[in-house]
Amino acid sequence: MELYKSAYQIQSLYGGRNLFQYLFVGDNIALADTGIAETPEKTIFPYMDRLKIRPEQLTLAVTTHADLDHQGGNDAIKRFAPRAWLACGEADRALVEDPRALYDRRYNFLKEEHDVGFDPEPSPDAGKPRKMDVCFTGGERIRLRDDWELEVLHVPGHSQGHLAFYDRQHRAAFVGDAIHGRGCPKAAGGMAIPVTYYRVDIYLSTLRYFESLAIDVLYSGHWPVMRGEQVRDFLAESRQTVELFDRVILAGLEKNPAGLTMKELIDAVATAVGDWPPESWTLAMFSVKGHMDRLEARDKVRSVRGSRPVKWVRA
Repeated sequence: MELYKSAYQIQSLYGGRNLFQYLFVGDNIALADTGIAETPEKTIFPYMDRLKIRPEQLTLAVTTHADLDHQGGNDAIKRFAPRAWLACGEADRALVEDPRALYDRRYNFLKEEHDVGFDPEPSPDAGKPRKMDVCFTGGERIRLRDDWELEVLHVPGHSQGHLAFYDRQHRAAFVGDAIHGRGCPKAAGGMAIPVTYYRVDIYLSTLRYFESLAIDVLYSGHWPVMRGEQVRDFLAESRQTVELFDRVILAGLEKNPAGLTMKELIDAVATAVGDWPPESWTLAMFSVKGHMDRLEARDKVRSVRGSRPVKWVRA
């Protein structure tokens, strides 16, 4: 749908969730995210065709962050639009370029010590390896027309190189998965998956940064469009979720002096939140591990590494 003049949201479904890409049409044509491997051919290019835009007219396709449902279509974009530049955040480059690295270093980084993770073989949805043409670190500007540009924001927490875009002229932010609330919803209603931020203090700084911007409307990778007070409520809910995790984790360790494993901590926070589908709980490993790293750095917990899986106890 057209969000405002020359800015469009492209929608499909993946795992029951909305999957959004954003198209900006000016003298240059830019795309934010490419979806899974089949998204360009099944969804993006047909949408562009309705706007009478050919794939080869695409100038730039930016992956907001390293996740298969945001980068999987990069190979197809480059095959059909060979002159378009592919881009991502510099710190995410290795994971965006290679699905094997994405799985080994992001999705399964806790397998050995904590016995949580995913199938070791990349899903076909993650697409084929594809090199980036340019990488951003934040502070760049994407010129769409002489009177219209997108500011590139570096907003880590969910991933190290996560990018967002700010359209100052329209007071609109395109944030990918940089903000999580208390989880990601299903398109049909209800909760789909847990929060998946990782670096907690950096995530909190990202929330503060968005609070400092003049945002009238917020567009994301999966969440409904938010306006005005909804934006501020979403940011507040995100911070409250971080605080809840800390309380639940520390209370759980107080009750279990012998320690708790990653799986046990995931169960504790999932139960406290209350409406994440049980089959999705494993995804909370990112945020729980981030909290444990932060609490350990603050000498509030310590890890016990004499056996597998690793446990944590109160310090």
